[in-house]
Parts: sequence; structure tokens; C-alpha cells
Amino acid sequence: MKAAWIKSLALAAVAVGYSHAIFGIGGQWAPAPGLEVKGSSGTVAGSGANAISINQGKVTGLNGFGVKLWVDALPFVDIEAGSNIQWGLYDVSISQGSDTTKLKFDLGVPTVNKPAFARIVSDVTVLYPFLKLPPLVPISILKVYAGAGITHVIATEILNEKLALKAVDKATNSGADPSAADTPEKVSKLLVQSIKDEGLKSGIGFHLELGAKAKIPIIPIAVYTDIKYHFLSSMPSAVDANSMTFELGGALAF
Repeated sequence: MKAAWIKSLALAAVAVGYSHAIFGIGGQWAPAPGLEVKGSSGTVAGSGANAISINQGKVTGLNGFGVKLWVDALPFVDIEAGSNIQWGLYDVSISQGSDTTKLKFDLGVPTVNKPAFARIVSDVTVLYPFLKLPPLVPISILKVYAGAGITHVIATEILNEKLALKAVDKATNSGADPSAADTPEKVSKLLVQSIKDEGLKSGIGFHLELGAKAKIPIIPIAVYTDIKYHFLSSMPSAVDANSMTFELGGALAF
């Protein structure tokens, strides 16, 4: 009888152990619908009838996707790490008098030749699961949690009036070619080259997170949804530094 009880307890312990995920790894859809890239316009070269101006459209909302890894084996808190790539396309046109040239930018994607703002946002988060359902039982199907952490951001520059003025000034004041910016086509080339020269911007910020994970016992599949508020992140001046990201994904949880 005693041996039977020991076997029963061992089997129960194994079942409970398999019902709780020690770690999970998954992929997610991760839009940032509220983020805005400001538009700009103005004269960047010449004057009078020969003035060359730029008009850069704004971006409202970014699309994106990412990956997430979490560890649930620690007491009291969970640790989570994730990374999302998010992007939005915008129009840029260069005008001189009645002539307007729409800037094309090869992103290496068929049928897409607009400039894009893109960023990679990577987070490390400490989470506290403040609600488990069903309550007061060793097997939880749903966990609701809140937490905070540190964020690293890598972002592209914006092809706007400020960048165009910098590119034109560099080309025309170098003395190498005084006529380097006397047509819309030349200004377009300078602008495309300048975004390559500027490279990527990076910086450190912070975030708050609220979310939930659901996992059926024994089956190693979980689903999750999160809301993240990023703040104090280093971003190009034309982009809002504070933004919300929504994450909806599925994972293998063991």
C-alpha cells in the first residue's frame, strides 16, 4: 500500500511538472499603431524660380513581427527577452518649379520602392504574475502579469528636410562640385547617399509591460498577448520617442 501511494504521488508530481512551462520560445505579430514619423517640407537648394524643395510624407503606425523567449522556473518572478522589427513606408518628392521627382529607394523587396523607417526593438523584462487562473490550484491555465525592463533600439534615419539640407550643404561647400545640387535628380542622389552615410541610430531606453499567457496542461503549446509602453528610447528627432507596441503570438512551452 505504501509503495502504491509513493507511485501515485510521483505520477502526480510528474503531471504537475509537465503542466507548468519552465521556458517558452515563440513568434509574434508586433505592430506599433500609435507611433508617428513626422512629415516635413521646405527649400533645400537654390532660390527663386530655381529653388529646389523637398516634401516628405509622414508615417502613422508601424507593422512588425518578432520573437520572444521566457523563463518561468524562477520563484515569484518570470524573466522574458524579446525582439521586434517594425517598419513603415513613406513618400518623398523633390520639386523645382513645376517639375516633381518622386524619390525611389531600393529596399530589395519586389514592388516596394519607397523609403522606409525601420527599427529593431529588443527588450529584457522582469515580470510578476499577479493573477493565475484557476486560482488556488497547482495547475494554472492562464497567467496575467505586469513588469518592466530595459530596451535597446536600433533605427534608421528619416529622409526629411533636415537630412537633405545637411547633404546639400556638405556637397556644395566641399568645393568639389559647386553644381552638385542644381537639379532635383542630383538632390535625390545626394539624399539617398546621405541616408547610407548616416547609418543606423541606436540607444537605450525602458519599457513597461502588461500581458497574459495561456497554456493547456501537458500540451507544449502556449499563446500570449502583451502591451508594451516604450519610453526614453533614443530615436531620430522626427520620430516619437514614446510608443506602444502590441504583441500577439504563439509559442512552444516546455
